[in-house]
Amino acid sequence: MGNGRSRWLVAGVFILLLITFAAALWGTMVRPPAYEVRGVLVARPTQDLILVRHDAIGPLGMGAMETMAVHADPRMVDAARAVPGDTVRLTVKPRESELQLLRIERVR
Repeated sequence: MGNGRSRWLVAGVFILLLITFAAALWGTMVRPPAYEVRGVLVARPTQDLILVRHDAIGPLGMGAMETMAVHADPRMVDAARAVPGDTVRLTVKPRESELQLLRIERVR
């Protein structure tokens, strides 16, 4: 009798672990992806907004050299020391109706 009960316990733990793994995997797939972009910083109209003329970004439906507005943490942009005219490498992520800056690096 104890042997049958332990089998059910092992099966239950296995199923619980399988469900947890599936939920964790699903959580990584639902998030929108981030995109690496290379371009030229055109302007910084406000502290938390930069304008970048960029290479093509197919998944976002943007052709090469279009200008995109990217919302950014001002401290991140300040730390990169990028000024208009600099070539930059960005990582952006769509968030609602805007693009959010995740990383910026000045290319020398």
